[in-house]
Amino acid sequence: MTETYAPRPRRWWIALLLNAAFPPVGYAYAGAWKMVGVTVVGLMAGAVALNEWTLASPPGVYRYGLQGLIAGAAIAAGMFGLHAAWLAWRAPPKAGRPSKLALFYVAPWVVLVIANMLYGSYGPHPTYSMASAAMEPTLKAGDIVMVEGARADCGRADVKVGDVVVFRRPNTAAPYMHRVVAGPGQTVEMRDGLLVIDGKAVARRALGSVELPNTPLRVTEFEETLPNGARHRIYDLGPTGDLDQMAATTVPAGSWYLMGDNRDNAADSRVDGPAPGRDICAVALKTVYAKDQSRVGRRP
Repeated sequence: MTETYAPRPRRWWIALLLNAAFPPVGYAYAGAWKMVGVTVVGLMAGAVALNEWTLASPPGVYRYGLQGLIAGAAIAAGMFGLHAAWLAWRAPPKAGRPSKLALFYVAPWVVLVIANMLYGSYGPHPTYSMASAAMEPTLKAGDIVMVEGARADCGRADVKVGDVVVFRRPNTAAPYMHRVVAGPGQTVEMRDGLLVIDGKAVARRALGSVELPNTPLRVTEFEETLPNGARHRIYDLGPTGDLDQMAATTVPAGSWYLMGDNRDNAADSRVDGPAPGRDICAVALKTVYAKDQSRVGRRP
């Protein structure tokens, strides 16, 4: 004997909540399957387009800050929900086993989540948020940087001395950002706080004294010029820090010597040794979000 199920009305408020929280599940519930396909394709294409727009024209989606980005996402979710509610209100009642229908409704959202995860892992220009003060004054905690290099494909980055790179430290899963100061075959040492590469002290020019927030300390800001001409700014507390004296070490083949721009507040290759190329995941392209707008759009 075949079970039959009485047609059930499509509740507009259920469609609203589903589509606002899990698009395009609300469209599926409303029976608007064309909108399901349009939404899945549109959201993925939109995510890629917004990401590339942000890289091309920083701050892009961060134009109104993180709160503005969250507010924009909330408004978009509300519009998706209202549209699904309107479609559900106009749709005829649905028939069929409720549990089986629920699987059909959720499937497009699962596809969207999987597609988003794949893009986040293998997309060419992911973003990373700076979590510490190790790269001040170049990058501050909370800055968002867009990079060249997929999250799930470390070891393929096109690295050169002077680049800020995303890398993996030994026995940790979290990504870090430091600057490449020397490459394979070069020697690196520290003499009284001065960086010495291939036996010659790296040129640096004092820019002034800077007071560190929430501390009684002041640091000297320098412009440092690496042997290949790459320039960047660093903070230095003086020549007596724990890592300011270091015997010369030669960078192995296929490895890179990394240092934080905040020289007395960075656990870098002076602690962990040169980073193997397999642990270099990406090269920083642009700062796309920072409270100090003058740094937005710059290559770190």
